[in-house]
Amino acid sequence: MARQPKLNWESARGKWKIEYRGKKYRFDGGLGKSDREAKRHAESEWKRLKAELDHEAIRNKPHRLEYEAVIAEWNTVLSWSVDHGDEVTAVLARDKLQDLTERLDNRVPPALCWADRFFAGPAPVEMDEHLKAEYVKQGLEPVRMVEGPVPFEQTLWQDRIEAQNKRTSQTGVDDTFTSNVETFLSEKRTEVSAGQLTAARADSLRVHLDIVMQFTGRTTSVCKVDAATLSGFRNHLLQQIAADKFSNSYAHDILSSFKSFLRWLANNTDKLEHLPKNIDDKKMRIAKKKGQTKVLEIAKVQEILKQATKRTKLYLLLGLNCAMTQQDMSDLHPDEVDWTAGIITRKRSKTNKYDSVPTVSYPLWEPTFELLKKEKSSDKERVLLTNTGKALKTEFLDASNKIQKTDAVRSSIRRLAKNAEIDFTLKMLKKTSASLIRNNRHYQGLESLFLDHAPLSMADRHYTTVPQDLLNEAVLWLGDELGVKDVFKALEQPDG
Repeated sequence: MARQPKLNWESARGKWKIEYRGKKYRFDGGLGKSDREAKRHAESEWKRLKAELDHEAIRNKPHRLEYEAVIAEWNTVLSWSVDHGDEVTAVLARDKLQDLTERLDNRVPPALCWADRFFAGPAPVEMDEHLKAEYVKQGLEPVRMVEGPVPFEQTLWQDRIEAQNKRTSQTGVDDTFTSNVETFLSEKRTEVSAGQLTAARADSLRVHLDIVMQFTGRTTSVCKVDAATLSGFRNHLLQQIAADKFSNSYAHDILSSFKSFLRWLANNTDKLEHLPKNIDDKKMRIAKKKGQTKVLEIAKVQEILKQATKRTKLYLLLGLNCAMTQQDMSDLHPDEVDWTAGIITRKRSKTNKYDSVPTVSYPLWEPTFELLKKEKSSDKERVLLTNTGKALKTEFLDASNKIQKTDAVRSSIRRLAKNAEIDFTLKMLKKTSASLIRNNRHYQGLESLFLDHAPLSMADRHYTTVPQDLLNEAVLWLGDELGVKDVFKALEQPDG
């Protein structure tokens, strides 16, 4: 993925500057580089301007209108093929649509050729090069020679497409996938605005359902979705897995999103009278492959702690000490910290709406608590902010309903991993701590509680009443096992 351009401070002019597509753009710097309000305004102005520039670039692409017309043509062919069970033509249409879309995504799409069009007419005959040169010499356009009349099959298809296009106008109801998916996603965006759904989940649904429509056709009627449609789509996903285009996990999520959309159709519209009979069939699933849990050796944990900056050390310790994710660190509220005893008490951000997930207290190791106090912001809602006063992790849907993300924790950890030449993630640190707890016979079974997961087994459900004393003991033992105090003592000692 191309690196996104960022605002840079231009001292000579006292402005924020950015370079994009070979041009420079400047924005008011206010009182100077430290003027946060001016920078926020500059960032907002740049987002607005970039959206305009991107839209203009798409509008001015060469051959855009020709591509859009041919893509619409192939979409209609795909819809008819799916509606009438013509799988051979459906496969051809899907492949052609993918090829055309990828070419249109190029900054300068190549011109379309005869073979790109479904209704291309008779195949052109290559003109003898000598004759072509003679035509050009005379200042004439070479005659386009074709062989034979328009095939009957194309005439038949033109009748089919005409009938397909009349369907919506005759019924007065837009029952296409495109229209109904957009209505579904619009409801999901409302849920995001109300805080009932994450922006990441809404964006995943958008991406997944676009993949669904690449298979079904965008103008296909949702009324005709049945068991064969669902089975066919699952088989299509399995083919993508076999071709190493999708992972098992990704294909599983796409299929789940399609089923969610179908349930919404059946429950909230009159377009789908009955759900496909096989929607809950166990055979209609795609199993996720359980990956091997990756953990770090204790020596490597100590090494990254030594090399990290002060703020990144805190991120590492919160992951190791409290099993925190980036979102947990971003959402940590001042009231969730006992600033006298050095204890954090909270549910994970991801699971705080579930009653079955217990509220857990984590006694902080001395280095964790000291760094947390030093890095604490004055904000009333968040303990930790970036150096520009923003939340550590943000997710929102932009004007085009695509997700925009910032993640200061992940960025810091990626830099450290690169500099230390140790391949690790925050998730691996959490798993390392949980693995050490699980492998200690005194604390075995506490790892799910430490991770603050929803209880799955009967043994886990026992811990909905938290054995806090035992967990405290396990967390303090964990700090000693990782040698955290020793690392920080060594860092405090002068060289030599």
